[in-house]
Amino acid sequence: MAIDEKMIKELPLVTLLAISFNHEKFLIQTLDSILAQDYPNIELIIIDAASSDSSVSLIKSWVGGKKLPIQTIFQGVTKPITQNANEGLALASGKYFQIISCDDILEPSKISKQVEVFLTSDDSLAVVYCDAIKIDENGVSLKEPSFFEERAWQTESQLPSGCIFSMLLQDYFIVAPTVLVDTHKVRNLGGYNPNSMMEDLDIFLRLSQNFSFKGINFKGVRYRILQTSLIRSTSVRKRQMNRLMIYSKFIGQKGEWDRFIAHQYLLIRKSDSIIFRFIFNLNRLLIKVLLKKVAQLKEIEHP
Repeated sequence: MAIDEKMIKELPLVTLLAISFNHEKFLIQTLDSILAQDYPNIELIIIDAASSDSSVSLIKSWVGGKKLPIQTIFQGVTKPITQNANEGLALASGKYFQIISCDDILEPSKISKQVEVFLTSDDSLAVVYCDAIKIDENGVSLKEPSFFEERAWQTESQLPSGCIFSMLLQDYFIVAPTVLVDTHKVRNLGGYNPNSMMEDLDIFLRLSQNFSFKGINFKGVRYRILQTSLIRSTSVRKRQMNRLMIYSKFIGQKGEWDRFIAHQYLLIRKSDSIIFRFIFNLNRLLIKVLLKKVAQLKEIEHP
């Protein structure tokens, strides 16, 4: 994105919210990647979630002498990521923002490419997302396809865009650090849900009910996958159940959405028994019964 110096003050401010928790090995790489962005109008908010390693001292040392506008929050106790996110969001001055964990790395043109999409779109756009390269603990690219490549998406026309709510119910294809989000729209929704186990999916679903999304075919993030990462440490079934708990909140809003939610319930349960496999193969003939089952998840989550 070519930017004339005279335009800098007119460009929308972007807030980068970096959250660190015992990331001493990686956080300097993350912060340096923010500093290296070619987009010139950025502010940085760093939150340390009561790390027990040397993260706090590394952050304090890194901050010194930087020209970038920086705010820091050093928590005295460990708080849920949603609380850290909402505290950072309350301080954000940017028209757009993104949250990044201090073990991931941004490519230099990540923010500028996404701002350009916002500037050339109408006001219904809430989120711009991109692809991510998977890296290991040492920053080496894993011999695995990227998130777009897993889905055989090769061109921008293949990327889900516009009203994507029903698509998110079928496949959670957005990786949290790849997004740039309209700050005002998230605030109007009340911020991140403090009770959600998957805060990023929850906010994307709520946004996608009323606003549009846009995907760009660009690997803008190096996404670090550790053995302790959710994608590695949690079973597929457990992740599916967590998603279903979120999906259950949307039951009754629209018939088409209810069918997608019921279908996800079948996908999770079909391996449990011969009966569920038979029901799955009948392809939703017992939708109403299944929706009652899914609705019970609301009572489990909020008795």
